[in-house]
Amino acid sequence: MSKIPAKHYGGWGNYTLNIMPGLIFCFAFGALARWMDDHIVPEELFIVNYVLIALLLGLIIRNILPGLGKLEDGIEFASKICLFIGIVLLGATLNLVEIFQIGSSAIIMVAISITLCIFLCGWMGKKIFNNERWGHLVGAGIGVCGVSAIMALAPAIKARQREILAAIGASLLTDIMVLVGLPSIGHPLEFSDTLAGFIAGVVPSNTAQCIAIGHAYSDPAGVVATIVKSARNAFMPVVILVLTYIYVRRGLPVGEKVTPVMLWSKFPKFIVGLLIAATLGTLGIISPQGIEWSDELSTWFFVTCFVGIGAGIDIKSLGTRDLTVLGIGFLMTILLALYAYFYSSIILLL
Repeated sequence: MSKIPAKHYGGWGNYTLNIMPGLIFCFAFGALARWMDDHIVPEELFIVNYVLIALLLGLIIRNILPGLGKLEDGIEFASKICLFIGIVLLGATLNLVEIFQIGSSAIIMVAISITLCIFLCGWMGKKIFNNERWGHLVGAGIGVCGVSAIMALAPAIKARQREILAAIGASLLTDIMVLVGLPSIGHPLEFSDTLAGFIAGVVPSNTAQCIAIGHAYSDPAGVVATIVKSARNAFMPVVILVLTYIYVRRGLPVGEKVTPVMLWSKFPKFIVGLLIAATLGTLGIISPQGIEWSDELSTWFFVTCFVGIGAGIDIKSLGTRDLTVLGIGFLMTILLALYAYFYSSIILLL
C-alpha cells in the first residue's frame, strides 16, 4: 500500500481536506444503504442486504452524475483504508477456539470444500479468460466467507475493483441459488435437518445468509449451518497466508526462494490486526459488549467501503469477461452442493 498521506499533499492537514468530501459522500450513502436494509427491504428478502445496496448506490451515482473528480481522493480512501479498519474490527467477532469444537467431520469437510473452491476456480479463471487471480478471488468468496474473504484477500493479490465487484456478484448468486434450491429440493426429498444444515453451512457464501437459509429450512438445520459456517470463517487467515505465499513466489526471478522477511513484507498487515483482535476476543480480554461495538463499527466501515467500491467503477468498462465470473460462480455452486450432499450423506451413514 502506498504511503499515507502521499508527499504531494504536503501533510495531514491538506490530505484530510482532500479526502473529506468523498469520505462524507461514501459514509452518507452507506448510512442510506443501512437504513434501506432496515426499513425498506422485507425480512423475507434477506439476500438483498446493505452490502448489495451500498455497492449499487455507489455504482449508480458514479455513472449518472458527472464531475465527481473532487470526491475521488475520499472515495479511494473509503474503498481501501475503511476496508482495512473494518477487517481488523471484524477480528474481534471471531472465536479461534470454535474450529476445535465442531468435530473432525465438519473440519475435514470445510477444509476440502475451501481447497476445492479456490484452486478449481483459479484453474477455471486461467483457462477461460487467462486471469487466475480473478478465479482465486471468486473461490475464496464462495469457499470461505463471502464478502469478508473477498475484501480481505483483494489487497494481498492486488485485485482490481471490477474484479472485486464481479466476485461479490458471484458470491451473491451462490446465496440466491441455495436459498431457492435447498427448500425446493430438500423438502420433497426429505433431507434430514443435519444434511440440510451441512449444505446450508458449506455452500452459501456470506455468514448471515448461511445461518438464515439454514433456519429457513428448520431450526435444527440452522444450528448445524451456524457451526459449519464458523469453521469456514476460522480458515480465512490461513487462506490469505497461503495465497499471499503463492503470489509472492510467482513474482520472484527463477531460482529465487521466498524468505520469511520477504513474505512478511508482502503480507497484508491488517490481517495481523485481525488475528490480534480475534485472540483478544477469544481470551475474553474484549468484553461481550466490546465485541458487539466492534461488530457494529466494522459494519459502518464496510458499508462506507462498499459505496466507495461501487463509485470507483465505470459501467462502460465492464464487459462479457465480468459476466463470465458469474458463470464460474454458478458452476462452483452446483459442484459445492453436490459435494456437500454426498459428503454429508456418507458421514451421516457412518
